[in-house]
Amino acid sequence: MPSAPIRDIMMYYEEAGSGDPLVLLMGITADSQAWRLQVPALSQHFRVITPDNRGAGRTSAPDRPYTIAGMADDTFALMDRLGIAKANVLGFSMGGCIAQEMALTQPERVGKLILLSTFACADAYVRNVVNSLVAARRSNMSREQWVRLISTFFFGAQTFDQEARFELTVRTQVDNPYAQQDHAFIRQAQALLAFDSRDRLSALKNETLVISGAEDILIPPRNAKNLAEALPNATLKELPGGHVGCIEMPMEYNAALLEFLGVGAKQPAGASAG
Repeated sequence: MPSAPIRDIMMYYEEAGSGDPLVLLMGITADSQAWRLQVPALSQHFRVITPDNRGAGRTSAPDRPYTIAGMADDTFALMDRLGIAKANVLGFSMGGCIAQEMALTQPERVGKLILLSTFACADAYVRNVVNSLVAARRSNMSREQWVRLISTFFFGAQTFDQEARFELTVRTQVDNPYAQQDHAFIRQAQALLAFDSRDRLSALKNETLVISGAEDILIPPRNAKNLAEALPNATLKELPGGHVGCIEMPMEYNAALLEFLGVGAKQPAGASAG
């Protein structure tokens, strides 16, 4: 799979499908593998590009300050390299902040915008959670302890109730050969906590879908409500699940994504969670 020299890093990315470009930006800690339940459905209709953000997966993880604006610039530079003048953009969690920044700084290069499980600015609750997770990454806890801790904030009750499925999810994350380094998580967290788009959102004119998970305790649904209300051209949708509802209930989330993007919600064979 390809990597490309992008600004001061080597950026890993994958492509699938053909048609209008659709860039998928993942959240803090995660890499492009986390889109595995969305790509098969979306790539039936779009040229889907899934990069690993700076500090995640197979992309370089320099130990120096990151910013959301810088990660937006990384994404635009990748688009340039791939010959993409304009793309629809789907951003999850931290990726939703990157997507906002892209639409605010170069609106002519962003088509439809999907902001999933994200915010305009971290409130006091989110700051407390993220700072607590940073402290945990600075401790000597094991990889498995870390995965179980952060999973508390990622999943809804129905995932924990399915013990075998939850344990498989934990094991998959523990065994990830491209697991994020401690310093890279901290750099991403610092960038996330410094982001604030509130005073600029009235200028974001792109047609936007804002989605929250009803059981999201990492970025509670009130954040999506506040974000949608501040955007001139936004639709708000609440779906079942926790912060990673798109992984827990991919069919429901994929249907909402495809409907907003203007195509049918046909699911490929085998497109189910787990």
